[in-house]
Amino acid sequence: KTYEDYGPLGVQKRLLCQAFMEEDFLLSNPSLANNLIQNRLCHRKVFIVLDNVEKGIQLEKLAIKRKRLGSGSRIIIISRDEHILREYGVDGIYKVQLLNDENALRLFCKKAFKCNYVAKDYESLTNVALTYANGLPLAIRVFGSFLFGRDVSEWSSALDRLKENPTKDIMDVLRISFDGHEDMEKEIFLDIACFFSDEFEDYVKDIL
Repeated sequence: KTYEDYGPLGVQKRLLCQAFMEEDFLLSNPSLANNLIQNRLCHRKVFIVLDNVEKGIQLEKLAIKRKRLGSGSRIIIISRDEHILREYGVDGIYKVQLLNDENALRLFCKKAFKCNYVAKDYESLTNVALTYANGLPLAIRVFGSFLFGRDVSEWSSALDRLKENPTKDIMDVLRISFDGHEDMEKEIFLDIACFFSDEFEDYVKDIL
């Protein structure tokens, strides 16, 4: 988001401000920021998380290399495109898995009931919510928080509405994923969503 709004210089300035607890760095161009990052961070042990990286050029322009950082430094890059990570030369790739049934239930209970168990009379509705969330942590958190403090009839009505109209929080995250695709990929996605949602995977691949 910072890169999209302010370019690589905006991200570099934010990194330096956080690393040195300074309000602002008077930097006018990325080249100056590159030199500052390499010269000042090389003496620091830092932990950097770059979230929602969509293109390899973003990492290239940031010019942040672990070998040029202080000893013991770590960089975590979060991206939906595994090729970006391999091109950057990461040491390892971790593919985030959906929550299993046990962990999904635990997370849901913390949000929906503020405890570690399902309240009486809510068992079947909890199963409906978890089935719809399908192990997606964001959906589980949003559903649980939305349903907290409501009675059984309100849960039933709310779940029906959520199936038809997902909340803005979920839609915003899904929109980020959609916008990150190329135009052709967006067209394929919409074709599948609108016309092939109930078809077999092999059939859809043959058609598209």
